[in-house]
Amino acid sequence: MPSSLDALNQRGTHCLPEGASSFTTIELKSNHLGTARNGTVRCVAKMFHGGRTTQVWDAEVTHVETGKTIALFRCTQMILYP
Repeated sequence: MPSSLDALNQRGTHCLPEGASSFTTIELKSNHLGTARNGTVRCVAKMFHGGRTTQVWDAEVTHVETGKTIALFRCTQMILYP
């Protein structure tokens, strides 16, 4: 699951500051709190911090039918400039 969540958060990093060319993940943390053996899961990711040199993204995975949180995720992206 961490790789899927990292990919989702990377989609949000298209909000690069002006002049930035790319980014790289410098920290990745996940907490697995439960499981979903059936049904639908939903992941919502949002920027927690958006600076000139770093961005921090949080994601929460919930089981739609029960409303329970099954995973939390945070990653820190270093913004790269040419």
